[in-house]
Amino acid sequence: MTDEAQPIRFGRQSEALAQRSWRRYLETTQRISQLLEARLKVQAGMVLGDYNVLLLLWEAPERTLTMSALAKRLVFSPSRLNYRIRVLEDAGLVTKTECPQDKRAHDVTLTEEGGRSFLAAARVHRQHIDELFLDHVSDEELAVFERVFSRIESTLPG
Repeated sequence: MTDEAQPIRFGRQSEALAQRSWRRYLETTQRISQLLEARLKVQAGMVLGDYNVLLLLWEAPERTLTMSALAKRLVFSPSRLNYRIRVLEDAGLVTKTECPQDKRAHDVTLTEEGGRSFLAAARVHRQHIDELFLDHVSDEELAVFERVFSRIESTLPG
């Protein structure tokens, strides 16, 4: 094997396009995520993972989801989610209670304070999303993103 960099093969006729597209997607989404995280933390005092927990609870019926539903939607391990919920509970943003329908499960509910914190963070976060992403794509391009990622998501396990 030589010391020259060997290209990674994607198994497509449009090899160079596939590699450029994948790298552009991966690197750009990571940079956007890092910027969103940093800005949200500075301007709203919240990490992106906690914001996403509060967002899911805000959108849920009665502002409540089970721990298992949260873990599945957030793609969090049970231990990571338990830790994050404990942090949010200590801050007064959520409550965790035994699920009345299933004594083995726990419900997480957004508190009034959690709702206020979420709304304040959401205003800031939306401005960042506009600036870093939405201001640079058309509605037609957004529709393509939605179709493509819905199709890819439907093939993923879990």
